[in-house]
Amino acid sequence: MKRRSFVKNGVLFSSSLLLARSSPGQAKPGSEAPPRPAPLGQVVQVKGESPYEIAKRAVAEIGGMGKIISRGDVVMVKPNIGWNRTVEQAACTNPEVLRAVIELAFDAGAKKVVVMDNTCHKAEDCYQRSGIEAMARKLGAEVRYCDENRLVVHDFKGEVLSKWPIFRDFLEVDKFINVPILKHHGSSGLTIAMKNLYGILGGNRGKLHRDMGENIAELAGGFRSHLVVVDAFRVLLRNGPVGGRLSDVELRRTVIASTHILHADVAAAVLFGKDPREIEFLQAAYAKKMGEIDIAKIPVKALTV
Repeated sequence: MKRRSFVKNGVLFSSSLLLARSSPGQAKPGSEAPPRPAPLGQVVQVKGESPYEIAKRAVAEIGGMGKIISRGDVVMVKPNIGWNRTVEQAACTNPEVLRAVIELAFDAGAKKVVVMDNTCHKAEDCYQRSGIEAMARKLGAEVRYCDENRLVVHDFKGEVLSKWPIFRDFLEVDKFINVPILKHHGSSGLTIAMKNLYGILGGNRGKLHRDMGENIAELAGGFRSHLVVVDAFRVLLRNGPVGGRLSDVELRRTVIASTHILHADVAAAVLFGKDPREIEFLQAAYAKKMGEIDIAKIPVKALTV
């Protein structure tokens, strides 16, 4: 191509791009620009006075629930409902964080939202006292209790954790949203999103306490969380995972969101005050090349609202 033709075509191409960007119907005057795509593995950490509002903001900042959910999806929302404890005792996920996630899922076009966990204390007591059952039903979500007749064997394809029974409810959905609470755990050091996946399992979960770090890492590697929303509004600093004493709870007023489970857990561990390398399951996940363990290498966006 001659230089004159090359320059002419280049000008025409540039002009067409400008016209396309300003053409009618693509953006209304005064409308907000669409959110920029979040960097790969990004974590958003939002601090504020309302667990509901900061949970909504955290999801918005990673690109919005529409990035996760397609219209017509059946969505499983998996909070931590493991214990017969109140919101103030910080052993179970805050129902206001759950409220934000369920509302956003329906707003994004979910056909059905299911809320479920395999509890440690009596299920009816945990679901009711935590406030989670009432909140979920109020918003139109389906609340399910675990039924051992619905256990199936799932292959996690791990070297330590291979095949293990799982409630088929967690498999028969389009999207899985992991909504743990950040707290101390006497066996694993911390319980966050990766450890929260114990609640999808049946069988004798106590056997998994041997090689616990490896088991948690392979559990998270063999079952996908499409979105992680960590409740760190109230944090149980001691005597977890059951807790009970209000003196063990500290307000951190934070919610963390990410589509990357390891990065969400690393950021939560740092917020708790732990070196992620000292948490066995985080170190195991890093060794399996599931992501970064150095918070300095993770794209973190921190906001206060």
